[in-house]
Amino acid sequence: MNERPPQPSSLPSTQPEDDFISLFAEVFGLEKAQLLAPEFPVLDIEGGARFIDFALRADNKWIAFEVDGPTHYQPPAFDRNKYEDDLLRQNSLIHQGWQVYRWTDHELDQHRERVKEQLALFLERVPGLLDMDDFLPKQRACKADFNLRTHQSEALDWLGSIRAEGTTIALLGHATGSGKTFTAIEDARRVGQPVLYVAHTKNLIRQTERAVAEQWPEVTTGVIQGGRFEPDAGFVLATVQSLCNRLSDIDPACFRYLIIDEAHHAAADSYQQVLAYFRPVFTLGLTATPERPDGKPILDVFRDTAHRLSLKEAIERGELVPIRCVRVKTNVDLSRVRFNAIQYQRKDLEQAITIPARDELIVQTYLDHVRGRKAVTFAVNVRHGEALAERYRTRGVPARAVSGRMPSRERDEVLDAFARGKLHMLCACDLLNEGWDCPDIEVLLMARPTLSKIIYLQQLGRGTRKAQGKECLLVFDFVDNAGRYNQSWNVHRATGNPQYRPGGFVAAPKDRIEEEALTGPQDPLILNLGLWTEHYEEIDVFDWQSAIKDMLPVAELERQLAASEGYLRNKVLQGELEPDHDLALGRRRYFYFAKARKQAIADQFGLKPVIAANIRERFFAFCEDMDMSASYKPVLLLALLDSVDDEGKAQLGELTSAFRDFYLQRSNCGLPAEKGKLRMTRVTELSESEIQRLILEMPFKKYAQRGFVDYARDLAQLRIVPALWKRLDANDHQRLREIAKTRIDEYFQR
Repeated sequence: MNERPPQPSSLPSTQPEDDFISLFAEVFGLEKAQLLAPEFPVLDIEGGARFIDFALRADNKWIAFEVDGPTHYQPPAFDRNKYEDDLLRQNSLIHQGWQVYRWTDHELDQHRERVKEQLALFLERVPGLLDMDDFLPKQRACKADFNLRTHQSEALDWLGSIRAEGTTIALLGHATGSGKTFTAIEDARRVGQPVLYVAHTKNLIRQTERAVAEQWPEVTTGVIQGGRFEPDAGFVLATVQSLCNRLSDIDPACFRYLIIDEAHHAAADSYQQVLAYFRPVFTLGLTATPERPDGKPILDVFRDTAHRLSLKEAIERGELVPIRCVRVKTNVDLSRVRFNAIQYQRKDLEQAITIPARDELIVQTYLDHVRGRKAVTFAVNVRHGEALAERYRTRGVPARAVSGRMPSRERDEVLDAFARGKLHMLCACDLLNEGWDCPDIEVLLMARPTLSKIIYLQQLGRGTRKAQGKECLLVFDFVDNAGRYNQSWNVHRATGNPQYRPGGFVAAPKDRIEEEALTGPQDPLILNLGLWTEHYEEIDVFDWQSAIKDMLPVAELERQLAASEGYLRNKVLQGELEPDHDLALGRRRYFYFAKARKQAIADQFGLKPVIAANIRERFFAFCEDMDMSASYKPVLLLALLDSVDDEGKAQLGELTSAFRDFYLQRSNCGLPAEKGKLRMTRVTELSESEIQRLILEMPFKKYAQRGFVDYARDLAQLRIVPALWKRLDANDHQRLREIAKTRIDEYFQR
C-alpha cells in the first residue's frame, strides 16, 4: 500500500476558526466553548495521522466539526488527491463512530444565523458537553457476589472497605429481591444524600420509593418519571428514559450517590448517557447477571463510560506520578496577541513566540538542569519544533522533531528511537501519536502557550504515566507576559494550586507533601536543579474559564429579568452597568454577572422578572405594548393561536403556513404584504424554510426572551410555556386575537 502523506488541517486561516468558535459560544455559551478541542489528532482506517478542526465529547458520543475553504474543491485550485484524502479522513471518522458536521468559511461569515440554528439543531439532543478526559485514569471499580437476602451486613462492610481504599464504582452481582434494595439504601445513607436511583420500569421506582420511606424516613423523596420532575429531593428515583429527557435540567455534580438497578442494562445508550453525565462520589450497580450477553463484564462498561478521575485526584490516589514544577519567566509579550475563547490567533502567536532568544532560553534550561533526562518540548508549530530540535542537536543533545503530520513510518522510527533511549529529546508541535505511550518520560518543557485547558492537560498527560524508578514528572512552565484574561495555561492553574516553590510538588499524595515539608526533597532529579528554596511564592491561578461557569451571561440575565434583547448589553456599553467579567474575544465582547447581583440589577433598572404568579399579566402587557418596526409579532401571535393544540403546542410547519397565509391574503387582496423592503413583502418568492428562519430569528425571539414561549428543535415544535398556557382561558384567547388584530391595523395605518 502506498503511504498517503498526512494533510494539514482543512482550515485555511485563523478567521474561520474564530468565526466558528464565536458562533458556537453564541449558541451554547462561552463556558461550553472551552470544551472544544482544536486540531484534535486521530488515526484513519489506514493508520495515518489526521487532525479534526474541532472535536467535542458529549455523553457517549464523539463529534467532529470541519470547516472547508471555498477553493478546496473549485477550479483552478481543485486538487483531486486533496478531495479524495478529505473523503478518506471523514469516512474514517464516521466508521469509527464520530458524528461529523461540515461548513464552509463562507457560511460562517455570511450566514451566521443559519449556522447557529444548525448547531443548535445538531446538538439539541445532547444533554451534556463533557471534558476531553479520556487520557486520564478511569475510576477504580470492584465487584462482588453476595446473597443479599442473608449477607447484607457483609456486603455493607465490603462497600465501606473498598471506598476507604479509593474505589468509587462497585457492582454487586446476584443482587435480587428486597435484600438488594435494603443494601443500596443503607449504603447510600452512610455516604449521604442527595442520592439518585435509576431503573427501567415504573414498578421498580414505586417499590423502591416505598422501601426508602420505611428504611430512611427522614430523607425526602422525589420522582422523575412521566409528568413528575422532582430533582431537588434527598433521594430521587428516576426511570432511565424520563431522566435522559431532562438531563440538561440537572447539575451533573448534584448527586453524591448513584444507584443503577438492573445494571446489566448498562450497555444501552440511555444508561450510558446517565453514567457519562453525572459525577457522583460513589456509584453502585445492582445486577443478577454480572456478564452481558456479548461476554463483556458489566463492570468494564461502568468504568469505560463513567467520568474519569481529575488530574489532581489521580495523582493524590497514586494512579499517576506526582508533578513538580519550575517556572521560567521570559520577556516575550503576549498582551497584543489576539485570542478567542480557546486559542491564540495562530499567526500572532507564531510571530510573538518563535524568536531565537526564547528558543535559546528553552534549550539552556534543559542543559543547565536536566541534561540527559528523557524529555519532551512542546513547540508552537512544525517549523518551531524543527528549529528547537536543531538547536538542541547543535548543543549536543540527541533530539528530533516529531509531528502527527509526518509520514507514519518516519514518525514511528523517531518515537521508537526515543523509547529505546537513542534520543533524549522530542520536540512536538501537537499531541503526538494517538495511543502512543512512553511512561519513562521524566521532563516536559511547556514552551507552547495555549488557552485550551484540553490541550494543556493532554500534553501534561504525556508525562504523568507511572514507570519503574520514576519518582515524579518535572514540568518547566515557560511564563510569558500576558494579561489576566489571556494568560496561558500552566500546571498551577491546571491543579488549582497557588503555591509555588522551584522544584516543589504541585500535585502529590498528601503524605508525600507532608514528608517533604519536614525533610526537604530526596529525589536526585530535584536536588540537581540547584533551585530549591524553603519558601513558597504565591501564583495567580485565576481561571476565567472556570470563573464564568456559575455566572450569568448578559443575554441570560436579560432573559431572566424579562428585559428586551440587548437592553442590559447597551447599559454596559453606555457605562451604566459594570459586569463582573468583560471579555473581548474575536469579534465580540462577552459580559458576565454574578448571580447574587440579579436582584440589585433588576432594582437598578426597574426590571421585573416574569414568574408564574405574574406571567399572564406580563404577557398581556407585552402584547398590548409591543414595539413594532414590522407586523411580525402580532401576526405570529395570531398564527400561534390558530395552530396550538390542547397543550399549547404548535408544529412549526403548521405555524409557518398560518403565518405565510396572512401575508398571501393581503397580497391577493391587492394590499402590500408588508412595508418597504421588509422580507415578507416578497412572500410569494420565499420558501417555507426561509419563512421559518424569519419567524425564529425575529418575532419568536421577542416572545421567548421574556419566557412566554419556547422551541423544541428536534420536534420542530413551538410551545406556549405551561405556566402561561394553563392560565389562559377561552376568553383570554379571544382577547389576544383582538389585541393582535388591533396592533396590525394600527401598524398598516401608520
